[in-house]
Amino acid sequence: MKKLFFFVIVASIISACSNSGSKPQANNHNTENEVEITNDLEGSLLKNPSWKGENTVFNKKKMAHSGNYVCFTNDTLEYSYTYNEIFKNINDRVPKSVIFSGWVYTTVANPKFSIICGLNNNGKQYDWNAFPLEKELTETGKWVEFTSSFYFDKKPIKPEDDISLYAWNQSKKPVYIDDLKIKFIY
Repeated sequence: MKKLFFFVIVASIISACSNSGSKPQANNHNTENEVEITNDLEGSLLKNPSWKGENTVFNKKKMAHSGNYVCFTNDTLEYSYTYNEIFKNINDRVPKSVIFSGWVYTTVANPKFSIICGLNNNGKQYDWNAFPLEKELTETGKWVEFTSSFYFDKKPIKPEDDISLYAWNQSKKPVYIDDLKIKFIY
């Protein structure tokens, strides 16, 4: 009986330790030339260190594209839930490009709404690009899939640099995003 109890304790400790490094709701799918990170926002309130802006994520099942949680932007929450990570924490190589995709729901046609990619070195931004979605968001009241691509060919990036990916709502009207996917291409 003591051996069984000891075995159960050891198995529990090993199981707990093996899960300690997992990143909640940031499912990674890696191949040799791609790293894919998905986030359906369901675990966004668990404070994943690669994601920031939990104050923009709400439990609004009726509005979510899937699940219960959705990112909400408007006049007081201009910037969405943000992915921010140092390149060397993503892969041992620096990417050639990144594709950021997901779903958008707008309450106004053609909102001034963009996907942003910012590159930083030692806390200083050295590159910033916007991918406007105004022309794609012509209909209100329905979910529309978006895909934005950013290429890193202007200035060499370093493994110590970090990337930020987020949405910027300049229309000030309610716009929702959900089911995000980031794909780094090497």
